[in-house]
Amino acid sequence: MSDAPDQYEPISEIYDAWCLEVQEDIGFYIGMALGTETKVVELAAGTGRIAIPLALSGYDVIAIDRSEPMLDLLRGKAAEAGATERIDVRVGDLTAPGIEGRYDRVLVPFRSLLHLATDEERLAAFRAMHQLLTPDGYLAFDVFSPTPADITATHRVWHHRDSGAKERADWNRPDGTTHVEVEMRGRTTTLVLHPLPAKRWLELVEEAGFEVITTWGGFDGEKVRGDGTGDLVIVAQPL
Repeated sequence: MSDAPDQYEPISEIYDAWCLEVQEDIGFYIGMALGTETKVVELAAGTGRIAIPLALSGYDVIAIDRSEPMLDLLRGKAAEAGATERIDVRVGDLTAPGIEGRYDRVLVPFRSLLHLATDEERLAAFRAMHQLLTPDGYLAFDVFSPTPADITATHRVWHHRDSGAKERADWNRPDGTTHVEVEMRGRTTTLVLHPLPAKRWLELVEEAGFEVITTWGGFDGEKVRGDGTGDLVIVAQPL
């Protein structure tokens, strides 16, 4: 498991309020679970934004995250929702999930793969996911790279969410990273992200032994942008 600092610990208590507006992916990931005959594995599950709706839709979920404070909140929320029996909460990493067995679905929502800094880490993560999947299983994840319009409109500009949270993105830093500062209720953190063009994500998925089944530029089936920026949703199967 990575020994890098937990970037989410400082904002774990405000995380749900910060991302309350993010709803567009929930239906997609619930739909991805359709037809599964095993538990659904969610990596980087956080506080259960996807895992709890999955459980309430009748699916058994293994929810894995490296942040103990986020998982503590997931447990509490699952109990409040009456979903505890359907969610198996585990500490694990994208590159080392720490579970055994084969599963029909592995999901990695909310751009979580952007926290991986190198191709070595990305390949390790995809290969770990490959090992978790049944031969007919599916991997689904989403990532993002800023469009030129995103950079022009939002670079180093504070965005205020309805929840009271505010965030500011420093796109395309000299080291190739994006830094997202989050502030709310006296709590702050800086999320360090590593965007890649769509083409590179596809190459890495295939190098790890997957066949790409679907690529979208959003959760409503939009086309991937020709310049490789914007949202990217990928569904793949192990070869």
